[in-house]
Amino acid sequence: MDVKKLERMLREKRNPQNQLPMEKYMRNQFPFLGIKTPERRAILKEFLKEEREAFFLEDAEYLYSLPEREFKYAAIHLLEKFQKEWTGKDLSRLLAMALTEPWWDTIDSFAPNIFGPMALREEAVKETMRVLIYEENIWMKRISILFQLKYKGKMDEDLLKEAILKNLDTKEFFVDKAIGWVLREYAKTKEEFVLEFLKTEGLSSLSRREGGKHLSDKILW
Repeated sequence: MDVKKLERMLREKRNPQNQLPMEKYMRNQFPFLGIKTPERRAILKEFLKEEREAFFLEDAEYLYSLPEREFKYAAIHLLEKFQKEWTGKDLSRLLAMALTEPWWDTIDSFAPNIFGPMALREEAVKETMRVLIYEENIWMKRISILFQLKYKGKMDEDLLKEAILKNLDTKEFFVDKAIGWVLREYAKTKEEFVLEFLKTEGLSSLSRREGGKHLSDKILW
């Protein structure tokens, strides 16, 4: 896939007026072109309409290596679009991308939209997600919690419990928030599981509040 053409298309739409606000929103950690999500998606749609070549991991890695954040978003968009192509053999490279300049904006796409489907297809990928539970890196922990975010009835409850219970004491906002988020989402599928889990001793107030956001009329404490 001619991702250098995509790079040119995105650079041509650089918007200095949006750059500073977008960088500020992300705590000035990353440079931006200043292209907001709707316009970026429109550019990608136009690009894909004309592009007929296959998309390889090398293409994603090239985009991901570029400094401006929009290129990482573009790489993730394409990785999601072609997610059925990725196998356990690709996992180490995909994780390397996810953990390059990681923040919630990229991790929260990689976890449920790329690693999630892969783990459903391959048990080895799922086992790697389990290993991430015990890593010190908070973004690895967040991946291990959120990769099942969209599983609904396919949720591995034992693995979800393990991911949460082993990370109750991190005192990390992004870990606690992830715990609350996955519980809130799973409550739409299995409310009684989440109601019971919210009673867990040691669950942070943030996780409990987020997890029970739509269950307030049923929580008895």
